[in-house]
Amino acid sequence: MTQSDVSTPADAAENSRSALAAGKERSGRGAATAQTSAVAAQLAELEEVDPRTVFQRDGAGFADWLAVNLDQLAKELGVSGLREVGRDVGVGSFTVDVLAQTDRGRRVAITTQLEPSDHPQLGQMITFAAGLDVSAIIWITTRIGEEHRAVLDWLNQHGDDDVRFFGVEVRLLRIGSSAPAVIFNVEARPNDWQKVVKQRQRVGSPINSRSREF
Repeated sequence: MTQSDVSTPADAAENSRSALAAGKERSGRGAATAQTSAVAAQLAELEEVDPRTVFQRDGAGFADWLAVNLDQLAKELGVSGLREVGRDVGVGSFTVDVLAQTDRGRRVAITTQLEPSDHPQLGQMITFAAGLDVSAIIWITTRIGEEHRAVLDWLNQHGDDDVRFFGVEVRLLRIGSSAPAVIFNVEARPNDWQKVVKQRQRVGSPINSRSREF
């Protein structure tokens, strides 16, 4: 055995310091890698867009878009299908923006408002229900007020069973510089509507006459 084969306390200390330095270097590389991964995983922010900056303030442009994209609304409502059968249909002094029909022949009146709900538009909905042979009235607006939601709920509970009332909020969202996407949120509907939709989804499930369509 030579002197170089003998480990002294000084040698042990030096080895310990070398191992610690190596560990810190590996740790530094790991932190840098994690930081790089975090930067790479950054996501764009979701931005809400005012519909009136995309469509005309009176909603005419939105009604045009809706007439050819009724499948999006139908999907949100849980309806088997909607297609346009009329535009700007007069009812007294008022006008229905879009008159649609389900694939079972039931007609639906759709009124649009690119502003929060108000009393005049609510009155028009009731006029449409009285003046048109429709199975449902769909009110699309940027926000359904609590008082108007309460009226729609009351109409669904106490009104004519042959006509259903829906309140739908519309939002436009986009990511980064992408084109905005239209999002529908059903805020008011008949009390039994979720049950009706689930019944339709069950193959062979018995559904009463009122539940077959709107």
